[in-house]
Amino acid sequence: MSATRRGAIIFAGLLVAMVACFYISFVLLPSLGTAAAMPVITVPGEAYNGALPSQDVTFTNTLMATLLADAAVLIFLVLAWRSSKGWTREVPTRFQAWVELIAEFMYNQTKSFAGMRPLARNWLFPLAASIFIFLLAANWMKLLPGVDSVGLAHCAHEGFSGYPAIQVGNDAYQLYSDQALYAGQGATEADYENCHHWLENPSSAPSQEARVAAADQLFDEEATLVETLDADRTLSASAKEQQVIDLRLAATESVWEHPTFALTSEQLRKGVIPYVTVVTPFVRGAATDLNLTIGLALVVFVAIQVFGVAAQGPIYFQKFINLQALGTIHKKPLGAVDFLVGIFEIVSEIGKVISLAFRLFGNMFAGGILLAVMSFLVATIMPVIFYGLEVIITSIQAYVFAVLTLVFSAQAMEGHHSDDEHHAEEGGHAAEETHPEDQPVTRTAI
Repeated sequence: MSATRRGAIIFAGLLVAMVACFYISFVLLPSLGTAAAMPVITVPGEAYNGALPSQDVTFTNTLMATLLADAAVLIFLVLAWRSSKGWTREVPTRFQAWVELIAEFMYNQTKSFAGMRPLARNWLFPLAASIFIFLLAANWMKLLPGVDSVGLAHCAHEGFSGYPAIQVGNDAYQLYSDQALYAGQGATEADYENCHHWLENPSSAPSQEARVAAADQLFDEEATLVETLDADRTLSASAKEQQVIDLRLAATESVWEHPTFALTSEQLRKGVIPYVTVVTPFVRGAATDLNLTIGLALVVFVAIQVFGVAAQGPIYFQKFINLQALGTIHKKPLGAVDFLVGIFEIVSEIGKVISLAFRLFGNMFAGGILLAVMSFLVATIMPVIFYGLEVIITSIQAYVFAVLTLVFSAQAMEGHHSDDEHHAEEGGHAAEETHPEDQPVTRTAI
């Protein structure tokens, strides 16, 4: 077979796949009421009761993801301990070999950036490895089926967009969308109150007989109205459409109390609920909540200061407030520059928190939006490619956070003293003995 013919077959296969994706996304799914609508994007963690974060402090889906990631890490450690028989098994099992591979990888990273000093080996390595494994569990969790998609349905608060709902079980509901790429309806305070009234009083929902009767009547009246409007040449298309919407809204109001959506006869017959509803996922990616990333960055920030003091003693703080430079300013006027540089070091140190927190949050939140948008734009086949990319990106972000922890801690332990500062202290202090094995193998600045 020639290369041209092989290329033609591959091209034909791609065309068939594109047509199939288009048919599924824009024809089949809308006919089933599960069209690929635009996702509702929320930055803060979402409370299960639907309360806004500023109104109530409740258990959120990102906190649930954090706890599940913690549980996954603990299970991983217990399984590793049992598989290795308390790390006494000389011939490792496959699982033990896999665990040792991860541990050895992080240990080599620690040696590369911070050397073999006891402080790095006994304290910095466990911290960085724990952060790496935790973030792997937290980041990979958002790739599991059901995460960010299965949750609790509730009424949309004012300012949020939502969709009608349809009951699919005794206490199970699903968002209803028969328009591809529909962005939803923005909820007002009145919409929320009306929806909340229905949610608290399920008995206010119409019976199936009432809905079917209203649907049949709407079908006949709409057919007559459309025929009359088609014969009228004086009205614009938008005015004709508005009259049809008004008729549907009146029919919906005949069976539902204060509805938001004007239902068609088919939607009435199916039992579509005409209120603005949204779904709060049971689990959402933990790192898509800025609270987690800032909290983890603060833990690392405190650890950096602890490592710096443990390695250098109180003189570590001269990195920020250089009292020695001020004390010798009469001999070395440039000491004022050293003092100002120390002040800038404080700003740089605080910047590490922002760097660690927002880098992780930005990448994880953007990745979640990418998966949601691609799943809604092309509901089949294509999202698999982006899931593969997300596996790589989430792993890299966990590694970057752990490595930055190593780099910043190693810099704190090494210090930033010049030769002149050491000479100035020779009269009153003995030089500190340094062993070759305590020095880092390489020095890397990020």
